[in-house]
Amino acid sequence: MHVKIARAAGLLLTALLATPLMSAAQNAERSRTQGIKETERFIKAGNNAHTSIAHARLETKHTLDMYNKLVTQPSTNMKGDYKKLLGAVDDMKEEIAGARLEITNMRTSGDTYFTGRETTNKAIQDQQLQSSAAARLASSRKDFDSALASLRAAGDTIEAFRKDLADQITFLGSDLTPTAMTALKPASEKLNSQGSEALAKLDAANAALRAYLDGLKAAQS
Repeated sequence: MHVKIARAAGLLLTALLATPLMSAAQNAERSRTQGIKETERFIKAGNNAHTSIAHARLETKHTLDMYNKLVTQPSTNMKGDYKKLLGAVDDMKEEIAGARLEITNMRTSGDTYFTGRETTNKAIQDQQLQSSAAARLASSRKDFDSALASLRAAGDTIEAFRKDLADQITFLGSDLTPTAMTALKPASEKLNSQGSEALAKLDAANAALRAYLDGLKAAQS
């Protein structure tokens, strides 16, 4: 009888001791995959930003097309084309605002990703391997900062385009005549140049962002 009780107690003690060990192992497993999860969230936020930037680009091009249809072709329906231009401008502003929000969200996810990666690197015991990890992290952060700088430069160019376009729309609002279109010719040439530059910079910046995000992805078979 005493032997059976002793055995039962031993089994119970083993089970009680094993439970914390299993929980610790599960926690360690989650810790090992945390970096992967943070990377995936960062890439997802980046993909959303990339898509939103592409939409803003399309609306900016559409707005420029609507402007040219009214001013440079010239228009045979000035009032109707003027209203279409106003609608295009509103859509462009909405898409640009959406792109800026997604870029902000991407930066927030990026901060979490880089902080987590830095914390993980500190746990590496081998100094040479830790140094290599730190160098790769610094390079990745630099590349991301470069992509953000390109997006800011493109955004500045689009903002200059938007402001000049707004002035011309105000000008036409009270003088929607063929002679007004003639008077706008020098300004329209400048605006088209600004628009082309803005679109080119946005294309290059978004392509650089795409390349950066693709470089973060794990290979899959």
